[in-house]
Amino acid sequence: MNSSTHNVAQVAPGRARLLLTRQDGGDGTFVVADACATACAWLGRPRSVLRGADFMAFVGDASRLMTERMLEEAWRGTGDGVGVPANRQPVELELEPAEPVVCMLSVHRAPQARDALLVEIEDGARLRHWAVLRALAVLSEDALWAYDEEADLFGWLDGEHFHGNVSTDESIPLVQLLDQLHPEDRPRVEKAFWDLREDRCKQVTVDYRMTGRDGHYHWLRTRSRVMRFGFGQRRWIIGSTNDTTATVERHQALTEAHALARRRGELVEHLAAEFVSATTEHELTAAILDHVAPAFGGEGTLVAFVEEGRLRVTFGAGIAPALARNLHGVPLNAPKPLTQAIVSGRPEFIVDRAHYRQQWPHAHDFLSATRAESFVMVPLLAASHQLLGGWVITFAEPHHPSEQERTLVRVIATLAGQAWERIRLQAARLELAGALQRDMLPRSLPEVAGYEIEARYASAHTELDVGGDWFDVIALPHGGAACIIGDVQGHSIKAAALMGQVRTAMHAYAWEDPAPQRVLERTNALMQQMGARGFATCLYLLIEPDGRIVASRAGHVPFVQAGRMRSEIREIPGGLPLGIFDDASYPITEFTLPTGGTLALVTDGLVEGPSRPLDEGLRLVARAATDHTRPLSTLADEIMALADATGHTDDCAALVIRRS
Repeated sequence: MNSSTHNVAQVAPGRARLLLTRQDGGDGTFVVADACATACAWLGRPRSVLRGADFMAFVGDASRLMTERMLEEAWRGTGDGVGVPANRQPVELELEPAEPVVCMLSVHRAPQARDALLVEIEDGARLRHWAVLRALAVLSEDALWAYDEEADLFGWLDGEHFHGNVSTDESIPLVQLLDQLHPEDRPRVEKAFWDLREDRCKQVTVDYRMTGRDGHYHWLRTRSRVMRFGFGQRRWIIGSTNDTTATVERHQALTEAHALARRRGELVEHLAAEFVSATTEHELTAAILDHVAPAFGGEGTLVAFVEEGRLRVTFGAGIAPALARNLHGVPLNAPKPLTQAIVSGRPEFIVDRAHYRQQWPHAHDFLSATRAESFVMVPLLAASHQLLGGWVITFAEPHHPSEQERTLVRVIATLAGQAWERIRLQAARLELAGALQRDMLPRSLPEVAGYEIEARYASAHTELDVGGDWFDVIALPHGGAACIIGDVQGHSIKAAALMGQVRTAMHAYAWEDPAPQRVLERTNALMQQMGARGFATCLYLLIEPDGRIVASRAGHVPFVQAGRMRSEIREIPGGLPLGIFDDASYPITEFTLPTGGTLALVTDGLVEGPSRPLDEGLRLVARAATDHTRPLSTLADEIMALADATGHTDDCAALVIRRS
């Protein structure tokens, strides 16, 4: 193909021409058939290299679709004829290793060859249609700007001037522009500019805050890149900027809402755990007062329990005392939203004070007692449908609960109601267990001549099951007494029943023959005969008026003997616990307790536990018993207090004897 024939070499100043043909019979790639000298210079390739090259290899990604359309329409002889002609458009040429160049591209059928296209490139200085592109950018709410790298001048091309008060006919140095940025964002924007200027990337997108004409910071997003407008022209950084303040604030609001929902979810989860673990009214009330309002964004919580058809009110921080007084003692049939919620079993959501006045026209005294703006009245929902009570959450501002929040309120109401039912049932069962335990132990101790005796007992009070610890003092006809302390295995009604049987049997045996070894042997035989499912430890002391002591032990912990000057732990010989082995024997130990001497008999729950080994517990009892100047009742209380540091909540008993 002759280039002069197709006028490739006949080029006006500021223009270049290429002749393209199509491979594969007119359906393939457009390749360069010939090029003028200017085209070779601009594209940076000799004619020998350009010939046969894929023309689209020189077109930037942003212009590929438009260029391919231009070539196809010129090849087929079609065009849309609307606005800027389809065969003449501004395009971006990629000229490795130089920067991209924007130029105007025209495509026509070669005048004398129907199997070729004539492509004409116009230098950037002759572009007339950038005004159209700028207008489109403005319509999309983008502002166009350019930074002359060589002159260090920034200026607007068109659109809203987000960057300070720089007008379209004004240019400022880059540092003056950067001074208007938020201090936290300036390093990020500077880095983006230098990444472009030092060719570390082709384009950047950066978000930042800049002072607007209203004096406030606005969030902006800028997209920019380095470019030359024409061959051999200076480098520019061009970009478009739009105000993203509304989008950023919306995103921040959603993020904050999500974080708040997550925090509330964690609080609700913690609150549910508190309800499940609560074992007393105090613990349940504390959980509601401390955690409900924060979980739902409120400022205070008030709790009301139903007692004999009226409200008994407790309140926490954020609640006006006048509001608590307004509800305390109110009957359930009073026309108030809290009583309505309790009776109906449905929470009442009151979004503001006007809503309250409209819904409860006869209960305005409630509003007079508080400055709160919004309220949620929540019933304690019981599976038994009993009216248990409820609580009030107050809000400082009008509050419109979401459907999710309303559901959470109902879930929490159910959990709290279940917890309160369980606590009430547990309290009733513990009272029953305590009454049973008290009935199985001596109501009072007999007077024994020559001795002071004090007994103490503390139940575990963590479960329904009563303990198996017991004590007994049996006054004997000859003037002495049998002092017994023991512990039946387990914590259950069966263990308590076995303890009652053992205590009764020992009482009868002691009255008949008080010798310690005989009483223990006969009790052991009885348990074997009964087929008792369990065993019992026991310490039996026969105290005589003259101070003589006869002791025997069945697997029980040692006792403490204290005098005026010293105390010791007495681990006397003994036998196996009762109920384990037939024909067990129980040796006796005899000694004399001097006047003023003290004996301390305890069960293992008082001196042994996860936080204290047995030996240490007995040493503490011995230390306490050394001081003989205190009243015996005070000493007994001090010994019982040692159980608090054992690390468990087992029941325990103590029997303290002093010879007077």
